[in-house]
Amino acid sequence: MADRSGSCDDVHMFLARGNNEAYPGRQAALVEATCDGLASCGYENLVYSALYTDLSCQTTYDGAVAGNVQMAAYAALCPHSKLIMAGYSQGAQIMTDILGGGGGYSFNGCYQPETPPLNRTTSPGNQVAAVIVFGDTRHTANQPYNYGNGSNLNGWFPRPASQLAALDAWTNITRDWCVQTDPICGANQTYYNVETHLGYYNLYSNAAASWLKSIATLTATSAFTTAVPTSLSGTIQDYATVPTNTPSGTVTLDTTWTDTTYITPCTALSYPTPSFSSETANATVMANVSTVTALPKPSASSAVNHITSSVAQGLASASGIAAASTPVVQTGGSSNVVINMSGIFSGLIMMGFAMLY
Repeated sequence: MADRSGSCDDVHMFLARGNNEAYPGRQAALVEATCDGLASCGYENLVYSALYTDLSCQTTYDGAVAGNVQMAAYAALCPHSKLIMAGYSQGAQIMTDILGGGGGYSFNGCYQPETPPLNRTTSPGNQVAAVIVFGDTRHTANQPYNYGNGSNLNGWFPRPASQLAALDAWTNITRDWCVQTDPICGANQTYYNVETHLGYYNLYSNAAASWLKSIATLTATSAFTTAVPTSLSGTIQDYATVPTNTPSGTVTLDTTWTDTTYITPCTALSYPTPSFSSETANATVMANVSTVTALPKPSASSAVNHITSSVAQGLASASGIAAASTPVVQTGGSSNVVINMSGIFSGLIMMGFAMLY
């Protein structure tokens, strides 16, 4: 991680990207829309592998651990900052795993170890001002924080009652956005549209940013605009050139973090009974799906990014890539984010159609 001392943002966004996305992924558009007009606003990528050939349970578990560790570290240094949590697809699961606790059956037919829910009354939970996720793989129907016309649908691995109860504590500052034709947050549908899952930030970034500013009580103090580099780290793997074997194995636990959180890891003999009949069925199906690779495992130095605004020009500075005094200039203040068909499991073929997460 880059040194954060003396460089606290008034508003600091934590981003969890989707599978097969380079940092910061599609959510760059959301960061730009949210930070526009704010004099002190930045973002930080949760550091975990998005490799398509890595075991899904491992990368999601790693993301949840990274979120807990990175948020705690930032809050300790910046106790007056407002924290915003944002996640897309697999990253949406990671963010809601952090809030409500993680663990359960997942893609690749594996079982993700349990992690504890974030405590809203102590740091860093008491600094979280808003949470927004899109296309959540663990979207669960009819929850009070659900948003969009897919609110009544289950994703691939809907959550058990214990995790839902913990998530309820965050209802008033959380929005879990799902469109009904999204085949990830609305799984097992007869009609679906993959473009729905890929296009959230093309369509809804401004509306999402307005909601974030309202919920987190963020007030624009200038006419500054911001821009985020399309990719700060890594490359997207060409699906045509990668192996087709399915990841397998068991999850390697982060023992240092686990010891401090008093989590007893699950074993094969202690897997709980699934809450939904689709949970194990989907895990079994997804265990036999061909997979492809996304991007190299990132270095931690790519994670922290402070956005510095300047009159007339939108400036974005990634402190993990360059010094804060060396901003990236955006011409004309418009978004330079490129939306493409890479990202998440867009190369995954199952039952005759493409699925992604």
